[in-house]
Amino acid sequence: MTTFLSALRSPREGTLQRWWFQPDYDCLKITSDRLAVEIVGQGVQLLAEDMAIGPGDKPLNPLAQVSKPSRLFATAFTRKYPAIAAASPVYAQMRNGIDLLVAAALLQHEDWFGRCGWTAELLVDETRLPTENFVAPRQVACGVNALWKGNRLLSPSGGVSLLPHLALDPKRQQADEDGAVQRACQQAAYQGLDKERWWWD
Repeated sequence: MTTFLSALRSPREGTLQRWWFQPDYDCLKITSDRLAVEIVGQGVQLLAEDMAIGPGDKPLNPLAQVSKPSRLFATAFTRKYPAIAAASPVYAQMRNGIDLLVAAALLQHEDWFGRCGWTAELLVDETRLPTENFVAPRQVACGVNALWKGNRLLSPSGGVSLLPHLALDPKRQQADEDGAVQRACQQAAYQGLDKERWWWD
C-alpha cells in the first residue's frame, strides 16, 4: 500500500496534513414497501486536505490542492480498507458503527417506530431504566503525532466526519428491482414464534 511517507518526495510537501474518515456508500437499495434496506458499498473512505498555518493560526492556503503524496495515501487506504479492517479490528468496528448510524437515521426518517406503534416508553423513562452517567473529564492528556523529514516537522491530524442522513439522499436510493432485498427480508422473518419469547418494553 502507498503510505504518505513513501510517496513524499520533498519535505515541502509535508505541510499540515489532515486525513479524516467519512461514510462512502454507493446506494441504499430499498424495497417498495420501504421496510427492508440493503446498504451497498464499502462504507468508509479516507479523505485528505493540506494546510499551511501562519501567524495567529490563520490558514495560509485555504484553497490549496491536496498534495500528490497525501492523495495517493488516501486513495490507497480507501481501496485497501477491507484488508486493513480484517487486520486491525478497530477499522471494522468503525465501519459497523457507521452502518448502525445510517440504519438509525433511516429508522428515524421512515418513522419505523411510529409505523409499528413503538414508543420506547421503558427506554426513555429514567425512573425505570436509568442511564449510567460518568463524571465528564475537565482535562485530558495531550497526544501529538509528529515526524521529522529533513529539517521539516510533519504533524498529521484528522478524525471522523459523520453525517449519516446524507446517505438517505434520494439520489442515493435505488429500487429493489430484482427483489433480492425483499427475499432476504422474508427469509429472515421469524414465523410462528411464541410471543412470550420476545422481550420488548
